[in-house]
Amino acid sequence: MSLHFVDKLPVFGYREVDGLDLAFAWIWRQASLRVTFVEAEPSLIGRVTHLDGIPRLVAAPDNLDWLHQDDPARTLAVLDFATDLWRRKDSIIRTCDG
Repeated sequence: MSLHFVDKLPVFGYREVDGLDLAFAWIWRQASLRVTFVEAEPSLIGRVTHLDGIPRLVAAPDNLDWLHQDDPARTLAVLDFATDLWRRKDSIIRTCDG
């Protein structure tokens, strides 16, 4: 697997949610992932923090409408995938070509 970068952060994975591709990038030395749209603007969705405990999505103000705070399905999809990536981070790092 080749490692890709978004804004100088290593991307751990990609996921499609409701027709849009999202990138999950590790924020160096933190238990959090930065979540962005791959091809939509504004790109920043937010950060999933506290991945070593109880994960939380800190949403960017520009994409609150997309997250539909009244219907948590998209937020849960983001949190679930980020949590899964974080659990597999050692394996992801080990299998990267650089």
